Amino acid sequence: MSKLAKLRSRFSLKNTVVHRVKERVRIRRGPMAPPFELEYRHIFVLPTIFGWGFGLMLLAMALGGLNFNNNMALMLVFLLGTITQLTTFIAYRNLNGLKIENVYAEPVFCEEIAHFLVFISNGNDRQRFAVQAGIDKPTDCADFILNKQEVMNLTCTTTKRGWLDLSSFRLETRFPLGLFKAWSWIFPHCRCLVYPKPARNAPPLPRIGEGHTGQAKKGDGEQVYGLRKYYPGDSKQRIAWRASARHDKLYSMEMEAPVEEACELDWNLLQENDAELRLSILTAWVIAADHKQLDYSLNLPGKYLPAGNGAPQLSACLEALALFDTGNSIHANTV
Repeated sequence: MSKLAKLRSRFSLKNTVVHRVKERVRIRRGPMAPPFELEYRHIFVLPTIFGWGFGLMLLAMALGGLNFNNNMALMLVFLLGTITQLTTFIAYRNLNGLKIENVYAEPVFCEEIAHFLVFISNGNDRQRFAVQAGIDKPTDCADFILNKQEVMNLTCTTTKRGWLDLSSFRLETRFPLGLFKAWSWIFPHCRCLVYPKPARNAPPLPRIGEGHTGQAKKGDGEQVYGLRKYYPGDSKQRIAWRASARHDKLYSMEMEAPVEEACELDWNLLQENDAELRLSILTAWVIAADHKQLDYSLNLPGKYLPAGNGAPQLSACLEALALFDTGNSIHANTV
């Protein structure tokens, strides 16, 4: 067996053991709906690799002191051993009493990084140092001041649309000396909505639909609406330099975008056989229609969203696309 195969088998065995232990802890602990406070029964303490090496060094020092009858060496061993033993209690107290207030995640598009925000508060009369959090490995670290809430960011890659459940994450600390690691597994009820990935080369927006043209809307269009007083933060590309030079004041060009007709984003307009590709194109259409401030509707097999615009319409359409059941598309195609 090659070294790579041995390494893979070792890691697979480790992952299997960790998974079984986590499942046993989750079953015995039961549901963990925030707010949830860490107690003594939730925290585990074990030596780190550095701690095992330090312990072997103390053992070698003790054997040397006994062999040569060196009382000073034995005294040093007992002193270092006492300090080492105290660090286990300090590491445990660094987690004990922390309170997980809430876990929240904003929707993301497929193949983007999902960010789970963990709100943790410290209500005790002592500070906490170097507390790490992560799903598979620590990705964020924070110090907790007295009576203050901190937000820790857990990241996870997304590979498919729909709901992404946060199965578990880990809080750990190696404070103060890194000899021992205290950690606790947290099993919250939290999930992140993953939208379909927008198609890169999507067809142009369909020009079907009932809408009306009207007065242009001021915004980020391409037509010049007029001039207004310059405000800090305005783009330098929109400064009217000639008008500013005549009046000795800075003026910015105000742009406008003409109102276009409404459009209907219909599943049946697409001829692609792949349902996920259709969802990807529809996602790109929804984003483009929202960017142009159009009124648009979304028609999916088994679900119809009437015409609208703005953030509520965008959120509703993207959610419908993310949670769309491809079984409906198969039924629609057969009919």
